[in-house]
Amino acid sequence: MKVNLDRTSSGFCIGVQGTIHVAEEKLQDPQGLFSLGDVVHNEAEVKRLEALGLVTIDEAAFRELKNAKVLIRAHGEPPSTYKIAEANNLEVTDTTCPVVSRLQRTTRALHELGYQIIIYGKPTHPEVIGINGQCANSAIIIKHADLSDPEEIKALDAAKKTALISQTTMDVPGFYELKRNLEARFSPGAPSEWIAIRDIDITAEMTGVRSMPCHIFKDTICRQVSSRNRKLHDFALANEVIIFVAGKKSSNGQVLYNICRDANPRSYFIEDVEEIQPEWFLSLNDSSVASAGICGATSTPMWLLEKVANYIESNFS
Repeated sequence: MKVNLDRTSSGFCIGVQGTIHVAEEKLQDPQGLFSLGDVVHNEAEVKRLEALGLVTIDEAAFRELKNAKVLIRAHGEPPSTYKIAEANNLEVTDTTCPVVSRLQRTTRALHELGYQIIIYGKPTHPEVIGINGQCANSAIIIKHADLSDPEEIKALDAAKKTALISQTTMDVPGFYELKRNLEARFSPGAPSEWIAIRDIDITAEMTGVRSMPCHIFKDTICRQVSSRNRKLHDFALANEVIIFVAGKKSSNGQVLYNICRDANPRSYFIEDVEEIQPEWFLSLNDSSVASAGICGATSTPMWLLEKVANYIESNFS
């Protein structure tokens, strides 16, 4: 059996890479470092960094923490977090992903311009919590692009000017499906097209040069993440069995795993080698499959993918 490790569309994205690099640098300081929430949604990587001295804390512990060093992870945080840090004399190392930082600025600007903000995303995801904080926690957060959850849309006000944005790790097709469904809901009978905007349009509105339409959208999905979709689809097709490695908490991991499974039903989700089952590598006649592909999420470290690949090579190939 040939074991193929995907090195082109798996492993840390740039935002997570930056956070991990900064965390490793800061952990060389004997004073220690706290992380507000898991530094990345991968338990194996969190444990590795905690072994180096990183202390992971939740929001309640963060509120009580004083005179310490705290890492803000790539997901970003709402403004309230920085106010608490200032009040508690905390030294903040901010590693918010540049793509997320830009989205936060966009959200603040649209809110200041009086737009009702709709976020395509998962309400409990830390990135979404950070984005929502930029508009005084007034955003309407929609996870289901088909508008099937009445609780998600009950606060929608069709009379307000409205802006649709997205969590950076959501799927592109879902975002545009949501846009179409919102168009139909806001203008039943004869749906009106919502208009795409750019940063320059927001600036023009804020400076009084020209006004933006009433219903707008900005595709804020990270293309470094979304571009992996097609590559992983093709990788899954090219291998008889897929072992997808990611943390159970990883939103991106669930999305990418589903892409692999849709392309290849013999795709298996694991967090580490202990979950691997020998029967996964057997064909119908009980001989070994021809190939096994190892891939993962934007929150999966390459060292863990290599560990899985080496384990499979040593035990099943």
